[in-house]
Amino acid sequence: MSNHKLQPVRGTKDLFGDEIKIFNHIVATAKKRSESFGFSELQTPIFEFSEVFERNLGEASDIVSKEVYKFPDRGDNFLTLRPEFTAAIVRSFCSNGELQQVLPQKFFSYGPIFRYDRPQKGRQRQFHQINFEIFGEDNVFCDVEAILLASTILKDLGVLGNTTLEINSLGDIQTKIKYEAALTEYFTKFKNDLSNDSKIRLEKNPLRILDSKDQQDIDLLAEAPSIYDFFSENSKKHFDQILNLLNKFDVKYRVNNRLVRGLDYYTSTVFEFVMAFEGAQNTVLAGGRYNSLVEKMSGKQVPAIGFAAGIERLMLLINTSLEKSRPIQVNYISENEKLYAFEIVNKLRNSGLIVDFVLDGNFKKQMKRASQNNSRFVVIIGESEMKNGEVMVKDFDNAKEQKVKSELLLHYLEGKN
Repeated sequence: MSNHKLQPVRGTKDLFGDEIKIFNHIVATAKKRSESFGFSELQTPIFEFSEVFERNLGEASDIVSKEVYKFPDRGDNFLTLRPEFTAAIVRSFCSNGELQQVLPQKFFSYGPIFRYDRPQKGRQRQFHQINFEIFGEDNVFCDVEAILLASTILKDLGVLGNTTLEINSLGDIQTKIKYEAALTEYFTKFKNDLSNDSKIRLEKNPLRILDSKDQQDIDLLAEAPSIYDFFSENSKKHFDQILNLLNKFDVKYRVNNRLVRGLDYYTSTVFEFVMAFEGAQNTVLAGGRYNSLVEKMSGKQVPAIGFAAGIERLMLLINTSLEKSRPIQVNYISENEKLYAFEIVNKLRNSGLIVDFVLDGNFKKQMKRASQNNSRFVVIIGESEMKNGEVMVKDFDNAKEQKVKSELLLHYLEGKN
C-alpha cells in the first residue's frame, strides 16, 4: 500500500486523546440537557435515498448542488451520505407510524455529517453535529423553547459568551411569495453583476442570494428590499411575540433581516448563534421552523422546528481543560505474582474503579506506565505480599507507601478517593 493511502482522506481526521474527550463532553452535555427539556434520542442511518435530501433541501442549496456524496448501489438506487439531519429525521418521523401517535415529539440526535466542501478550520468533509427537532407544536413558546435550549447548551459548554444570537423571520407563505417576487425584480436589474452562483439562485430561489458570501453580491444586498416590508399582520405579530419572550427570559439577540439559512425548507423563524468574529464559517449553531416539510414528504400537516450545532466548531471554542481520570495501576514484581495481581485487577474493575494493568512487561516498564498515565495510586505485589495476602499501595501524590490486606484494598482505595 502506498504511503499516501495510509493518510486520512482529505477533509477527514482521526479523533483521540484530549480531542475525543472534548468531543464526548459536548455530546454528553447536549444529551443531558436535551433530556431535561423532554427530548428522547433518535438515530437515523448515515445514508438515505437521494430523493430524501434532493427533494427537500432545495436544488438551489449549495448542499444539493455542490456538496453531497451521492452514489448508486447495486440495486440501481441512488443513495446520499447524510449531509444534514433534519430531512433524515423527518423521513424517520414519516415512515415510523408510532412516532406520530402522540404529539408533540422531541428528538435529539448526533453523529457524522458528510459534505464535499473545502476543508477549513472547524469544518471537514466528514464532521459531526448534535441535532434537535420538535414536531407538532406551532406557537411562539415552542420557538423560544428551542432557542432557550440552544442557549443553555452553549452556556453549559462555557461558550455562550463567545457567540451572538442572530434571528429573523421569513414570515408566512404569502410573505415569502411577495418577497421572492420583489427580490427577483430587484436582482434582475443587476443580473450581470451577480456571482455565478447567485445567477442560478435568481432563477430557482432568490432568497438564497441573501445568504451569499460573495462580496459583489453583498454589495448589491445593501439596497435590496427588506422582508419586513412584506410581513402580514400575523407574521409581524408572531415575530414580535418571539422577541418579547426572548427579552423576558433575558436572551440577548440581534435581528438580522438578511438571515435566511441555506436550505429551502425553512419558514417563519430562523436563527443562528455566530462566533464573535467575521467570516464565512463563523456559525456555531443554527436552525429554524419548517412547517411544510413533513407535509411535503408525507402529505400530513405537522409543524416543526429544529436546530443543529457542529461539534468540531464547538470544540474550537472550548478552551477549558477537562479533568482527566487518574487510574489505579496494579504492578507485579515477577511472573510468579502476575495471576494474583490480575485477580485483584478484575475485582477492582468489577467494583467500578479505573484500573490499568501491563499484561507483559518488567517492573520498571510497569512503573513508567503508571507515571505516564498520571496514576494516583500504584498497587505493588511481590512475593512476600502474595504470600501474606497483602499489597503495597503507593500514593503518587506524596510518595507514601502503605501495606494493606488484599480483602481491604477496595475499601482503602474508595476511602482515599
